[in-house]
Amino acid sequence: MQSNISSEMFWLAWTVILTAAMVTPYAVYRVGKLGGIWQAFLRPLPGDEPFADAWAHRAYRAHMNAFEGIALFAPSVLAVQLTGTNTTMTAIAAATYFWARLAYAPLYYFSVPIFRTAIWFVGLAASIYLALHVIIVALT
Repeated sequence: MQSNISSEMFWLAWTVILTAAMVTPYAVYRVGKLGGIWQAFLRPLPGDEPFADAWAHRAYRAHMNAFEGIALFAPSVLAVQLTGTNTTMTAIAAATYFWARLAYAPLYYFSVPIFRTAIWFVGLAASIYLALHVIIVALT
């Protein structure tokens, strides 16, 4: 890894890619349900109606949840980066968030509730750690 790119920014970039890629399972499902890519462009989808299969709806919900999570993670990483307060622990927190999100998606797709929730909390804790790190540094 280049020295001018922090670990936190590296993991943020991978998290953005992961969040963008999470559209694939349910997008492929929706296109199939509508009869092909051309039909998907011709007919806008009303809400979640095309989700006849529960797994596809869960894939959609996991993707929406990823947007909710990145709304906490990204500003926290940017705050660490902009304040120049990067540490080994902030790098670990950023990596932990990414790996938690990567594990979370299939757990959501396959409806594994207890582990899914635990992994979600791991990701949330990583985001909170990053935010608290900046606050604590600012107060000391």
